[in-house]
Amino acid sequence: MNREKIVEKIKALLNKTVDNGCSEEEMGAALDKARAFMDAHEITEDELRLTKEEKAVLRSEPPDSLDPHNIKFHLMGPVARFCNCQVWQKRRRDTKVVEFCGLQSDARLASWLLDTLAQFVQAEIVRHLMETLPPKSERRRVIAGFVQGGADRIGARLDALRDQSVAAATSNGRELVLVKNAAVDAKMKACGIKVTGCCLGGQTNDAGYQAGLSAGDRASFGRPVSGHNATLRLK
Repeated sequence: MNREKIVEKIKALLNKTVDNGCSEEEMGAALDKARAFMDAHEITEDELRLTKEEKAVLRSEPPDSLDPHNIKFHLMGPVARFCNCQVWQKRRRDTKVVEFCGLQSDARLASWLLDTLAQFVQAEIVRHLMETLPPKSERRRVIAGFVQGGADRIGARLDALRDQSVAAATSNGRELVLVKNAAVDAKMKACGIKVTGCCLGGQTNDAGYQAGLSAGDRASFGRPVSGHNATLRLK
């Protein structure tokens, strides 16, 4: 029996519920058997929700999203890599917004994580300006340096956690990632989307950059993190 058939068998066992006409004894026996199959074949609940037929989705920021200091632009790459998504900016009216492509749960997580981290960096900018009181003529460069430093450090931490998860993943976990990547690639191709690299110019302040690095060390990735094949799992 190949893996896909085993997954389907487990799903069928989990569907044997009282609501579907089974007795409580039958439901209990089916659940025990399903758990035994899951443990024996190292099949996770995530894998049960994911099939090769599941499609990726596009998830955009709300139309009123603002990012005056390009914080999200600097953070979106590592967030996307961490969440198994593709990401880009697209123009909407007079501003640019971030759009993710990934499985629905991954894209939702990426949006939440990007918003949370951007809010953290924004709050740290306020704190840094209040503590250092740079002259008005220097503030733009200080903020730009702070954003770059904070994003660099947060990105490095996310990449390290992702690499740690990849290294610890079983063959089943790696197969799951391949299925996700295939779904994302198919959606991107169907929508005719091609992502190209770009960068922001402008001068930055070295002291601001160093302060941003320190702030990046203090960033929290949110709610407690645990889970199969993942150092981080935000719930």
